[in-house]
Amino acid sequence: MTVVKRHFYKNHKPNGDEYHFHLARDTESGEVFVIREADFTVDGGSEKTMTLYEFLAGGGNRQNALLHLIGSLVPE
Repeated sequence: MTVVKRHFYKNHKPNGDEYHFHLARDTESGEVFVIREADFTVDGGSEKTMTLYEFLAGGGNRQNALLHLIGSLVPE
């Protein structure tokens, strides 16, 4: 499985932790999903994969950033 991804949002927490969000696609299956990478000093980081539906159901700044990215892919 080869996954290509495009970064669309970075969230800084007051304690120094960061979350990076990527729109991703499996080049073999064509599946599109979101990857959340956590950059935690304490546990060395983690990664979570979620469907677009799961991700967009949350609402908020990071969801708006993804919608903006998707909208930029459509030519005017």
